[in-house]
Amino acid sequence: MRFLAVFLTLVCFVGFTTALRPSQAQSTPWNRRLRTGVVLNDSPAVRRDDKKGSLTADEMRRLGLRPRGGGLIDLSYWPKEPAAPSGVLASDLAAAMAQLCPASTEARELATYAEVIVRAGEEFSVDPWMLAALVYTQSNCRHELDNSYGTGLTLINEGMHAAKIRNGVYRYGVWTDQGWARRELDVSAFPFRRKSLMRPDANIYFAAAFLNVFSKQCPHIDRAFDSASHRHAVSHFIWGDRVGDTGPEDRVLTARRRLLRNHARLNQAGGARLGIPFVSPLDGYPRIATSGLGEPRDGGRRRHRGIDFASDHGEPVRAIAAGTVTFAGVDWERRAQIALEPWGAAIVHERHMGPRGLFVEVDHGNGVVSLYAHLASYDVQVGDRLDAGQRLGEVGRSGVKDSGAHLHFGLFQDGEVLDPLKYLAEYVFPPTLTKRGLAELSKQQRRSRRQRRHSPRR
Repeated sequence: MRFLAVFLTLVCFVGFTTALRPSQAQSTPWNRRLRTGVVLNDSPAVRRDDKKGSLTADEMRRLGLRPRGGGLIDLSYWPKEPAAPSGVLASDLAAAMAQLCPASTEARELATYAEVIVRAGEEFSVDPWMLAALVYTQSNCRHELDNSYGTGLTLINEGMHAAKIRNGVYRYGVWTDQGWARRELDVSAFPFRRKSLMRPDANIYFAAAFLNVFSKQCPHIDRAFDSASHRHAVSHFIWGDRVGDTGPEDRVLTARRRLLRNHARLNQAGGARLGIPFVSPLDGYPRIATSGLGEPRDGGRRRHRGIDFASDHGEPVRAIAAGTVTFAGVDWERRAQIALEPWGAAIVHERHMGPRGLFVEVDHGNGVVSLYAHLASYDVQVGDRLDAGQRLGEVGRSGVKDSGAHLHFGLFQDGEVLDPLKYLAEYVFPPTLTKRGLAELSKQQRRSRRQRRHSPRR
């Protein structure tokens, strides 16, 4: 009887291990790739004189690494990413990138980046629009960037890949029916060194090569290293073998959609709401809302009167429908609202700003008014007539105390607060579809239950 029990246990164990995923049935033939030497500094006030050093909290937010849990729990909510147009010209790519990269980025630099991106994309069979999105989201189009997180245009971390490259050959593994099989990729065009990665051509060349490798290894390395669910191999470019969160991926894919929109010159209006056709206030939709209507602010002393869009500093903000600017100015510290021309807003010190910071209101008729707050700057003044999708300002963090740059968007009709999530549903996901948003909702529900439990009965 004892022998039978041992035999059955052995059979179950063999059957269990046979059904296991690659990571558990057979270990990978390489050590885990991850970003090495990353040094963090949580103080956003820290500024360095040189390009090297630790990452500040602001830089972590820009890269999408903090706060965690902002990605959707169920990734099936995301629509299919738009296909890349075939035969992209470097000049067209450069023109699309010019809409995202800072104004300080010279045209000749963008032309160089675009030419290298198209060439590397063809050599390694990688989407050039994804490479361009990495250039924007990782370094903000600055090829000289060099810190503990990474180097160059796409912030490649030398320590993540150095051990895999020998004599100009990248050695990696792919999963087959027989287990992990070794593969090699020729990357001999440039030496893989930190100094080389500062060059745009070498950096983009290696970025394309690494994207090629990760795309061949997915989804098996996800199972091998117990990665967080994600949609694209670009997550591994950022995290290495084990993906920790989808925040960085969301930013890259959003930037890609923005590039494609710029390329196609699209400005598609949404379905009529409140008798008015709306468009998205931000490019590259759908976007994620990080907080919703009615959430507590200032320790519960007031309620959120709109939604916050996850967005990057400097993104163009657009009117959701045709209308007339009824306010463009600053929310003053004592709750006064002072209309200012764009040049005047630029000289207002943030310490004098109230919660909205710099903001714009647009009247769309039918009593409908939209509000765009925390702007870094705006291009309009009271009385201006705007078309749907016309740029009115840039995303910023004016009036914000703790969080990073984002767009606060409000919608009103006849003075009543409306829920933007209801009327812009095709352009934005609610925060409750993210881990962080769901956790916040649960916390609010627990707080409400405690309050009801301790409130005096009548």
